[in-house]
Amino acid sequence: MRCPWFARRRARRIAGLGLVLAATAHAASAERAVTAPIFKGQPTSGYAAVVEIEIRNDDGSIGLCSGTLIAPTVVLTAGHCLAFGATAARILIFPDGVAGVIVDAARWEVDPDFDIDRLAVADVAALVLVAPIADVAPVALVDAPPRPRAVGTIVGFGDDARGISGVKRSGRVRISRCPRAVRRVGIAPGQLDGSICWRPQRHRPDTCHGDSGGPLLFGGDLAGVTSGGFPDCPGTLSWDTSVAAVRPWIDDVVARAAAAP
Repeated sequence: MRCPWFARRRARRIAGLGLVLAATAHAASAERAVTAPIFKGQPTSGYAAVVEIEIRNDDGSIGLCSGTLIAPTVVLTAGHCLAFGATAARILIFPDGVAGVIVDAARWEVDPDFDIDRLAVADVAALVLVAPIADVAPVALVDAPPRPRAVGTIVGFGDDARGISGVKRSGRVRISRCPRAVRRVGIAPGQLDGSICWRPQRHRPDTCHGDSGGPLLFGGDLAGVTSGGFPDCPGTLSWDTSVAAVRPWIDDVVARAAAAP
């Protein structure tokens, strides 16, 4: 779930490796970035609406991200997963917690406010599926962000502490206030205003490579989308895009997907 922040000239190459801005991808600097399943998390067969996303890039590479079903045909994920050379995408969902079902994306949209030059701003995207998911209940969205010190659940398919990805894991994190800026990784003042942050502890769960786009849940509702962190898993700071901050764009995507023939 680590979300690496990187210079524009490196964005396409890193995205192709699957090291895209995944919620807990961490970067030691703007020139060195990394992404990762839930680090130190526990394997789970729950959270059926949390899906694995396979992304094919225009250089032939395959990227891994995570996402959340928020409507029968809409999966919410991170903008950096799809903004740099993606040519095809599909999800793997586990309705019964065991057997995986593959569903292709018909199209996707990245929040127009997402821009690699403004790290951590509106890092969200939506996949619109070719067919609705009928046997998994979509996750509801929060109306307001969680308060500092609230405890939420992170879920994703990213790297674990042994470098293994592709297994759904979950963990608990305690929210803290976001810093005004993180200049060492190129986050300018105010760019975390629309984010939810926490400060991981060394032996506690954190997001990592492949967790990008996965959910931060409070009371079962989606509050955050894994975006980034630094310097690696576990890091000293992780952040998600706040669903409440981008809710108008999400609602618009969902409405248009529902109205499509």
